[in-house]
Amino acid sequence: MDKKYLLLVLFLLTFGITKAQIFTKIPTQFTGVMDPVETWIIAQNGPSYAYVAGERYQDTRHSVFSQLEKNNVSRNFVQVYSPFPALYHGDAAAGDYNGDGRPDVVVTGLNQYGVPVMKLYRNNGNGKFTEVVNPDFIGLSGGSVAWGDYDKDGDLDILETGKDARNRLATYIYRNDKGVFHRILTRIPGVVNGAARWGDFNSDGYPDMVIMGNDGNGAVSALYKNEQGKSFSFVRNFDPLQNGDVACADFDGDGDVDIFMTGEDSNGVPQCHMYSNETGFRFREVSVPIRPLKNGNIDVADMDHDGDLDIVITGESMERPYTLVYENKLAFSFKQVMAGLPGVTNGKALWGDFDHDGDQDLLLTGIDVCYGFHAAIYRNNINPPKNPVESDNSIFINAPLPNYKTGPFYYYVVASCYCDPEGTGHPQYHMYISNVHRELKKYNLTYRFDAMLIKIIPNWGKTDAGHRTSNGFLTKEQAEASRKQMIESYIESGFKVHYLNW
Repeated sequence: MDKKYLLLVLFLLTFGITKAQIFTKIPTQFTGVMDPVETWIIAQNGPSYAYVAGERYQDTRHSVFSQLEKNNVSRNFVQVYSPFPALYHGDAAAGDYNGDGRPDVVVTGLNQYGVPVMKLYRNNGNGKFTEVVNPDFIGLSGGSVAWGDYDKDGDLDILETGKDARNRLATYIYRNDKGVFHRILTRIPGVVNGAARWGDFNSDGYPDMVIMGNDGNGAVSALYKNEQGKSFSFVRNFDPLQNGDVACADFDGDGDVDIFMTGEDSNGVPQCHMYSNETGFRFREVSVPIRPLKNGNIDVADMDHDGDLDIVITGESMERPYTLVYENKLAFSFKQVMAGLPGVTNGKALWGDFDHDGDQDLLLTGIDVCYGFHAAIYRNNINPPKNPVESDNSIFINAPLPNYKTGPFYYYVVASCYCDPEGTGHPQYHMYISNVHRELKKYNLTYRFDAMLIKIIPNWGKTDAGHRTSNGFLTKEQAEASRKQMIESYIESGFKVHYLNW
């Protein structure tokens, strides 16, 4: 989403979760940002921290923030002094590079002057961090940074990709030699608006590498084999994507590392691809019920402590931004969880068990479709038992993608804004909603709704639009019940509701 592009449209996903609120927003003092540089800093013993940097616009004024919040005994967070730089359009990662049991932090991105930087901070304990100056570090932006023991010597090295101050693309490995990092030259191309991630695909103990993003000639997605910590050799290309992210993890529970990536193709269309590891660097693409998104991120963790890896993904479709959570049912089967999280683009969602209760909480940043800036922490309320038992009585509300061959068929359309559509001179929150109709042709209800909205409201811009419910309904009664909950949710939030019926 372009920073100056404003859609006065909002569809809330927070309705319909009355039996079990999975994620609860907890009090913080964060200022909302986009293009974030963020990470959890969670030690096994002691308080947890959340670092959030990023940029924000107010009218034409551009600001860059660095924020650090500490988890206190009441399970809420309080703002503390941040020793980390104010950055945006970069990445951050926490890892114990010196083996003292405390997570250290590496950051990359652009500073307030638009200069790319890379910095490492040693965790001294008690919330104190010291910058570790290293002349080998080269600042990159628009990429990623990650920890991993690429040479199998027992300590963590650094993987960095992005664009430097001279607009040159690079992928660097920094080898950890007893706490001192040395930049290692590789022939792996650099990418911007993408990521480089570790993954041991042949189970030899040496992590291989996947890159995705723009290499200067267009979108690229490729795999490189780690030759026992000495060099990297090209293995194969995947479907090229950019403006997205890649995750390497055992998604099907068979003991090897698979690949999931999302982003946009050369035509700007959101795509996602899941590749099953068939051993020997052979991969097979499998279909998964996960919505393709661009301009966001992927994070993977065992959200519900059931032994498999779940997914959170942010970004935008061709319709609007999303923040989606998928429960892993193994064998590449996923069920969407109605998590009630605001949809964001140009942001990130990161798992982290800040309260050490066994489930994964979320740190979420980015901008929504109304150009609202977000930075928040959501506590996971599952609180799994130490020995969880699978049950058909899941607290999750499944929301599969529509199957247009068998249904669902019933939808309604909504749009909202903080605006003055009637020219009264007093802007406020307005919500417009249609009645329920059976959709015979994809998105025809949206087109009709948009035409009515633009016609009856003189200053409603042509680029503004309505969005039908993302998940349709098999019966009209189900759609009516959802629509009722939607209206009640907006009224409770202070919106003035307008009905566009036909």
